[in-house]
Amino acid sequence: MIQSKFGGILGGILLFSSFTVFSQQSPLAEKAPTGTEKDVWVDPAYDPNDGVQSVVVWFRDQYLEKADSFVKKTKEFKGRKRLELRSEVTAALKEISNTAFSKVKPELNDLEKSGLLAHINQHWIISGFSCDVTPEGMEAIKKLEDVAFIFKKQPSIVPNGKNMGPEYLESIPKSNFDPKKVESYPWNIEKIRAPEVWEEFGITGEGVLNVVHDSGFKLDIPPLASNIYTNKNEIPGNGLDDDGNGYIDDYHGFHFDQGRANLNEPTIRRATNIHGNLCAAMIVGTYATGTKKAIGVAPGAKWAPLIGVNHIEDAIEWAIEQGADIYSMSFSHPNLGEYRTHWRKILEQGTLCGVVFISGAGNFASGDNYAPIPVQMRNPEDIPNAVLGVAGVGEDGKRPPFSSQGPVEWNTAYYKEGRVNKPDFATINYKVPCVDPEGRLLNMASGNSLAGPHTAGIVSLMLSANPDLLPWEIKDILLGIAEDIGSPGFDYQSGHGFINAYDAVNAVLNP
Repeated sequence: MIQSKFGGILGGILLFSSFTVFSQQSPLAEKAPTGTEKDVWVDPAYDPNDGVQSVVVWFRDQYLEKADSFVKKTKEFKGRKRLELRSEVTAALKEISNTAFSKVKPELNDLEKSGLLAHINQHWIISGFSCDVTPEGMEAIKKLEDVAFIFKKQPSIVPNGKNMGPEYLESIPKSNFDPKKVESYPWNIEKIRAPEVWEEFGITGEGVLNVVHDSGFKLDIPPLASNIYTNKNEIPGNGLDDDGNGYIDDYHGFHFDQGRANLNEPTIRRATNIHGNLCAAMIVGTYATGTKKAIGVAPGAKWAPLIGVNHIEDAIEWAIEQGADIYSMSFSHPNLGEYRTHWRKILEQGTLCGVVFISGAGNFASGDNYAPIPVQMRNPEDIPNAVLGVAGVGEDGKRPPFSSQGPVEWNTAYYKEGRVNKPDFATINYKVPCVDPEGRLLNMASGNSLAGPHTAGIVSLMLSANPDLLPWEIKDILLGIAEDIGSPGFDYQSGHGFINAYDAVNAVLNP
């Protein structure tokens, strides 16, 4: 049935552990399509001899028409208000997608009935659709009206893990966070200068929603339960799609690869670490369990857990429609080949919908996980302009050897800038106190999975101070306050420098 919803290594914790995401190696195409109506570009990773495969199809008409359209749009939208622009761009994306999809919908239905296609899923974050396709079905897709690009999709990873808690919270406890009652905080919160923002400006992140796209969540721990997001249009646990958005029981978030609201899967667990919880608590955690020790950069903000790398389109569409402001991605995918283009286009168009995308720089500069430059930083942290790729330092201000370095290369069939400067900034990534599965501050972890959440916390405070800041305006502000900690000027280890919450919020309030 056609679904339409309109109505490696994780860049993760080293701890001294690493988390692998498997992906298909794909060579680069040698040339892009010429643009004539009959030309259809097919990902060289697609091999008809492999039988049924998952693909994503782009129609010719896209909101961002060319590879350089994103930067041009950011200039065109100068001075606009973020939330107003979100509504405008989202409506335009949906109209473009609906127009193209409606032309081929009858043929897709016929192909599905004949068994050549399955699991057809329309997207609007790009104008196109995903499906499982036989070799004969692929030939039929290439003949559909206005089809321009066909990418081989990354395979789904649906690991089995024992759930650690309820899939939704029957009642949400009232937050007891009060900056005046904070008794202490770990060194990283002090170094990021978050308490100064709470105390001097009275800003703790109120009104901001962070999506934490990860795996390994336990929703009911005290530091996270009081500020978890709730979809008010969904009745949890009744097995119905109450809000008609295509997802059943998406009360707090959703597991898109499983197709259900199963979020309490500690699938990325090492010792007493749960990866998603570590990241969420770093952004919005209130007090460590049983204490008045503040552990999150923006404890007044909300968070929503999402899982599902093979359904990134659905995840980002869900986030936009739920009003997400920030999208934190502490994972890293190698060897995506031309599929990087698909990720980049949807994150560019998602950014124009007002979402700030943030990713750790990766942990691939040393040890068993070493990767050479320019692929030490991978997808999505290697995406220019639309993703803040963030490295980090330890308490001593020095870069740990594992922290991935730039530059990166963009020489796909679609994006051809060549060398691109990365990372963008640095925060904290080494020997950081983190929560255990019960919310106690008993762990010590390292990795750029922590650099991204620190940045998400900073941006949460900035957007709480001014909700209408555009994503590229936020980056400009961070460029202005970044402290040079490496070689003079931009460098490939710390980017434009170390960023902190106080200087960032002060620049928002006192431009």
